[in-house]
Amino acid sequence: MESKLIAGVIIALIIGIIIGYGGAMVAAPGAQTVTTTVTTGAATVTTTVTAPGAGGPGLTGEVTIGALLTLTGDLASYGENSKVAIEYAEQEVNQWLSSIGAGWSLKVRIEDTATDPKTAADKIRILHAAGIKIVVGPMTSAEVSEIKSYADTNQILVVSQSSTSPALSIPDDFIFRFCPDDTIQGPAAARILFDLGVRYVIPVWRGDTWGDGVEEETAKAFRELLQKEGVEGDWHEGIRYAPGAKEFSVEVAQLNDYVTDWISKYGADKVGIYYVGFDEASIFAGEATKYDALKQVVWVGSDGTAGVTTLVEQADAAAFSWEVKWLHPIFAPTENPKYFKLRDHVMNVLGREPDAYAYAAYDAVWVIAISLNMVQDYDPVKVKAVLPQVVKTYMGASGYFELNENGDRAYSDYTIMIVRKTDGEYKWDVAGVWRYTTDTIEWAEWFKAYLP
Repeated sequence: MESKLIAGVIIALIIGIIIGYGGAMVAAPGAQTVTTTVTTGAATVTTTVTAPGAGGPGLTGEVTIGALLTLTGDLASYGENSKVAIEYAEQEVNQWLSSIGAGWSLKVRIEDTATDPKTAADKIRILHAAGIKIVVGPMTSAEVSEIKSYADTNQILVVSQSSTSPALSIPDDFIFRFCPDDTIQGPAAARILFDLGVRYVIPVWRGDTWGDGVEEETAKAFRELLQKEGVEGDWHEGIRYAPGAKEFSVEVAQLNDYVTDWISKYGADKVGIYYVGFDEASIFAGEATKYDALKQVVWVGSDGTAGVTTLVEQADAAAFSWEVKWLHPIFAPTENPKYFKLRDHVMNVLGREPDAYAYAAYDAVWVIAISLNMVQDYDPVKVKAVLPQVVKTYMGASGYFELNENGDRAYSDYTIMIVRKTDGEYKWDVAGVWRYTTDTIEWAEWFKAYLP
């Protein structure tokens, strides 16, 4: 045990150099107390956390955690991004562990959920049967909802990088989420709609745990904005479609009827469409190109469509997206050296910039590894006890952040993404940033020409 404690001191110093985590570790009977100091700008904050005692010789050999990713099905591009980020984090963690003589190494076993809740449930059982009790992912709220009961009952620690449904914001369970929930995304989307002159919104959304939550939170925030600003407006009952749908002729025709009616009543400049979905958005957009009325109004999407490859690879969807200036908010990692390092790595491997959740996936692997090394025991209960404090002292690819009482990322700005045509080619670009603390949008200079 003495060698483990000496290693602990070295760990603190090495992490201070590598990831911005610093401090000193001292022995206590059956426990380890870690005092950490973090400096951000002009503020210096010191925190102390006691890790439960390992009750054994410590970690040795290969320690395996799991990752449940959407490598096929909807959001496959998001899953691919997270896979590359996780594998990069695994490589870096093992370099760090080797450099400090930790005596153990990290292995991440990756499973494909196919963006299907039932498959996610099957895969977490497979991982559990293999003795894996700590998991990164799943990526969608529908999947997290499906595995939650099993994870809580069996004390499997789950750290999702991209589940955002407020229905899963529950204190003291075994689910952590390194992204903000949709009580933050809702106000961001509502502000975008409002600032673009929209007063009458017709929502279209994927009918699952996530889609229902995003639509509800955005509707609530938009109505509050109308009331606050003292202006007339409305939120339509909209169109809720089944997850997994791949054909939208009926839904788009109905949307056209709704839009045509509201244009005649309020004018095209005051009508907007709020679309909440995944990769199927490209199919929906392809169908929408058939209707002139749908090209006359504002379109705003969500984090489920921000950066997805299908909206730039499918020609008709890309052209439609640019024609209507379709905007998509997604949580904004704070740019820093680790952010750029990971971004460049993913671009080298996949030829595209990663989505925001890939940065959170990278951070999840690092925070889990630091927590494991702190408690020196492959015990999800002990890791769960120290993980929130480790997050506070960790500077990662997504920046500094804290977890709220529900174990979710406490706050975030939102990047506003758009499919932009440049030199005859459609690519994802940034149209602006919504600021959480002020509820204001900083528009990119080039996009200001398209503002009302």
